[in-house]
Amino acid sequence: MKGKVLASVLTLSIAASLVCGCGSQATETVAEDKTSDSTGAVTEAKTEEKTSETKSEEKTSETTESVPITVWGWDQSFNGVSFEEADALDDSVTVDFQEMGKADCLQKIHTVLASGVTDDLPDIVIISDAAAQGYLMSYPGSFLPMDDYLNYNDFASYKKDYVSYDGVGYGVPFDTGVAGLFYRTDYIEEAGYTEDDMQNLTWDEYAELGKKLAANGHMLQTFNPNDVSNFQILLQSCGQWYTDDNGQAKFVDNEALHECYRLFKEFNESDFVKVVSDWSEFQGAINGGDVACVIRGSWIASTIKAGADQSGLWKLAPIPVLEGINGATNKSNQGGSSFYVLANAKNADAAAKFLANTFGGNTDLYNTLAKNANIMGTYLPASSVEAYSTGDDYFSGQEVNKILAGWIAEIPAVNPGAYTAEAQAALLAVTPEILNGGDIDSLLSTAEEQFNQSIQ
Repeated sequence: MKGKVLASVLTLSIAASLVCGCGSQATETVAEDKTSDSTGAVTEAKTEEKTSETKSEEKTSETTESVPITVWGWDQSFNGVSFEEADALDDSVTVDFQEMGKADCLQKIHTVLASGVTDDLPDIVIISDAAAQGYLMSYPGSFLPMDDYLNYNDFASYKKDYVSYDGVGYGVPFDTGVAGLFYRTDYIEEAGYTEDDMQNLTWDEYAELGKKLAANGHMLQTFNPNDVSNFQILLQSCGQWYTDDNGQAKFVDNEALHECYRLFKEFNESDFVKVVSDWSEFQGAINGGDVACVIRGSWIASTIKAGADQSGLWKLAPIPVLEGINGATNKSNQGGSSFYVLANAKNADAAAKFLANTFGGNTDLYNTLAKNANIMGTYLPASSVEAYSTGDDYFSGQEVNKILAGWIAEIPAVNPGAYTAEAQAALLAVTPEILNGGDIDSLLSTAEEQFNQSIQ
């Protein structure tokens, strides 16, 4: 039975990770958080005015006993840069970051672990948070427990749940997808709204804003009727998910999901959203000035800033809240990934210590990443680093990173389980009928049956 579940879980989890991650996306579906520095000489080395390349050369010439660490991951400009900076802080290792496409990376990890071969394993692998539970469940013993290396209380609680399984922490939490409402100040002012008005919106008030914007010729946001991935933002803001703690479907008896569909249906029938079908159209609507608002994970900031002519016209506010839902907040998450050490890798212990001393224990690293590459992690002690307190001219001088970092600890924790991809697929199958006025309880019940069949 495990083999049948494995194929379903990993294949669909890989698909889910592609729509829930951070950085560049193929489609609009995105839509894939030690309070002291204990690194000693590591921190001292960081303070010297040297380039990463120079430090790497010195490490090679001066330290002959550095342990080679191989990392499998994607996105050199994001994950690769992060490991380069971490490598420069730790003389005990030399990191070889092997870049590949995200889908290729996740599939390669699956293939290697399924084969049972332990020769030539990488030491560290990157896994998107949406896919992590599937790997941890399907390959027991393949990942090194990290509880003895890390203080998980130093990370956002919601992130710890993503990287843990059966009460054991396996991953080193990394980047955040803390969600925000990014908005055009000029369009908002035309509609009669102020910055204060944007701070505590409900979703219904947000829809009313859309109607006023449309009256002035502007669209509220983009909308893809074939994409329910953004339900993740709404559900997590209420501490809810598609499944319960036992991995069972939670569709019918889920107030938050019902509210997701109510809003989805309203937006589908409205004249205040810009309909798009893929990432290219989504990005074009933002940079082309078609929409006033964007609700996404924090990584969307780089996409927004691609519209150079809009510098100084954007600001950030909390996401709207689902009014009437017990436990609802205006804090949530979308996307993110974490780092895992393979237990059978040749240098597993050295890799674990490296991750703990850098991503799990060095605020200087996060300051450098935020300053040089606009990369934000979920390591809570880093929320006070200098780079987070620097105003961003593009966002009207707001300290955007500091604001986002301040929200991370408030994101409700959820147990995403191993079947997010299957849940979304089952819901997508009935969404057209729901949008056409079908009975939502009956259709969600049908989706639950389909979901249960898919995970058998």
